Parts: sequence; structure tokens; C-alpha cells
Amino acid sequence: MKAMHLAAAALLTAMSACTEQTPAAPAAPAADGQPAATLPAPPTVAGEINWQAAQTDLAARPTDVVVPQSVGDGPLLVPMLLPGGIVQTQSDRPTPPRITSDGYFATYHLPRYDVIVNGSQKAYVASTPAAAADKETPKFQTVEAGARLTFSKYGADYEIEFECRQVDSPEGCITEAEAKEFAESLFVAQSR
Repeated sequence: MKAMHLAAAALLTAMSACTEQTPAAPAAPAADGQPAATLPAPPTVAGEINWQAAQTDLAARPTDVVVPQSVGDGPLLVPMLLPGGIVQTQSDRPTPPRITSDGYFATYHLPRYDVIVNGSQKAYVASTPAAAADKETPKFQTVEAGARLTFSKYGADYEIEFECRQVDSPEGCITEAEAKEFAESLFVAQSR
């Protein structure tokens, strides 16, 4: 359990580094002794959250869903999406969702993989209007020992990380269809 908390803390640090606007690193000298050009960090923006749409979906959620109490400092900055129908392994106690400085994360331990659901108010600026509109379409990506699904909803950015407990096929422990099915089970658990 302690290892999972440390991993979650490392993930938050990594997410903060990815979502916060940071200055460009100093240029390393090029082979000819001249400074190499540096690329600036992509600009980030705080999303315009559609709280009314989130409230409407919150009111429509099934009444038999048990919503865990969240922990953390500060107000909720994005609608909290959590999965429905989660059955965790018997040895795991549920970990409450954690509110962070730019969103939240929630961790689940499932038999084949661990899942981390992240919601963030900050996002990289899309280069074109078409790219901004495309952000709502879930994007699946396999990563070492797992997979990632990213999408936008209510003006916030969400990422679901699947960390394999055991890789049991060349595709990993989860398929794109399974990851999208998990994402479709998300419901608005908290909103303003």
C-alpha cells in the first residue's frame, strides 16, 4: 500500500511537471561549440469548466452508486469522474479520491491491472481549432507495462492509466475496447 502511495505521489509530481508551464531548459552546446536552440515548453491554460453540464449529469447518476469521500486541500477544480461497478481485490481497501492543486486522482486495484483516473483543469493549448474539438474523442495509447486513455469532458482533461499487474498477451493486460468500456463507466461523482 505504501508503495502505491509513493507511486501516486510520483505520478502527481510528473503530472504537475507536464501540466504546469515551466521555463525552457538552458541550451546545451552544439557540436560546433555554439549554443543549440531550445524549444519552449508548450503553453498551458486553465480549462473553462461547464459546471452546469456536470451538475445535470450528477443529478442523473444512478442512485445505487456509492461515492467515496474525497480527501485533499482546496476546492474541487474539475468535475470528479469515477468508475461505476468497480470490484477491487479482497486484500485492497478502497483509496479515497485525492483532490490536487489542479484537479484530482483516484486509484483502483483490480485483478489484472491498477487504474488511476486523473482529472486536470490545466491542459496544453491546442495548435488548431480542429485539434481542440478532437480532444473529446478518447485516445488510446499503449505504454510500457500498461496503457493510457485521454479525453476531455466539461472543459477539463482526463487521463485513465492502466498499470498491468501481469502482462498476459502481446497487447498487454488491457485492450483498447476494454479501456474505452472502463471510460464509459465513469460518472460524475462530485461537482460544484
